[in-house]
Amino acid sequence: MIRRLAMALAALLLPACGFQPLYATNAGAAAPGLRHIALKSVDAPEDIAPVVTRAFERRMATAPDGAKYDLLITASEQAERLAVQIDASVTRYNYRIVGRYTLVNRATGKQTKGAVTSISSFNVVNSQYSTLHAEDAAREKAANQLAEDIERDILLELASAGDRPEKAKSGKKK
Repeated sequence: MIRRLAMALAALLLPACGFQPLYATNAGAAAPGLRHIALKSVDAPEDIAPVVTRAFERRMATAPDGAKYDLLITASEQAERLAVQIDASVTRYNYRIVGRYTLVNRATGKQTKGAVTSISSFNVVNSQYSTLHAEDAAREKAANQLAEDIERDILLELASAGDRPEKAKSGKKK
């Protein structure tokens, strides 16, 4: 009984400590820091550029004139043979997207750079259509993972730099 009371009391005091979840959202679907980031460019081969762009557009809900940062992405893809049979036929591939990103603060010009790799696998089957569909699905999954990983890195960077849009709006300084 005492444990439950202590846990309830601790839960009530948690908001007073200034704890704010990294992925907390207020008004929109995106995390607060991502509402201020505009995807400026995606430099990638024509097969993956639209897939990577779509993955980022789904994760970011940027107001056109509310962006404080520009995000530039360079991506490349690789398909690595994973399971090779005795007759040299490949039955499974690892599909990898390597993404390098640069986050540019529009006001100061400060750049934050990073690199992320995402991997997805797909099977090669007798049906050519099924194999192509599996490869497309692996490409889509890897692009979504790439967007998630870059988003996480950016949110951690903004949080460590003390850039919290809610604090700026309310006039509080760190």
